[in-house]
Amino acid sequence: MNATPETAVAQGKRAGRSEYGVVGLLAGLGVLVLWQIQSIPESMAAARTLGPRVAPYFVAGLLLVTAALLLIDLLRGGHGYQEEGEDVDLSHGTDWKILLALAALIIGAGQLIPFLGIPIAGPLLFFGVIRLLGGHRLWLDALVSVVVPVVAYLLFTEGLGLYIPGGFF
Repeated sequence: MNATPETAVAQGKRAGRSEYGVVGLLAGLGVLVLWQIQSIPESMAAARTLGPRVAPYFVAGLLLVTAALLLIDLLRGGHGYQEEGEDVDLSHGTDWKILLALAALIIGAGQLIPFLGIPIAGPLLFFGVIRLLGGHRLWLDALVSVVVPVVAYLLFTEGLGLYIPGGFF
């Protein structure tokens, strides 16, 4: 099938429509967050301080402002450009085996966290992700996999006083 100038123009007009889907997704998420904020209970202690609704309102506002700015840009004729980074090879498709293995790792770690806690399930997740995404130095991969989640766990539990499942700790 030969492409005529008319079909090329028609395809060019339709090519940017997916970007409007991103606008709709951002706006929809912003509205969803605003709607869900109403289910967050406000305590009387939060009357003089920042309550638990402040961060979600901020996130919802950012989502809605980003959607509005993107819509304005699209209506003015702006459009995204295809990725041309040197680290991205666009001629290859999606590696479904690695993608499914990553999904299984994330789901598995999510199931292990209540039983083993972040200090044990976190390093397992980190190490698996590092190795799946091409980590070649075993000892460095293992070290990073242990240090990052354990330090994050300690910062949240000891530094901020937040509860995070610790498992055996």
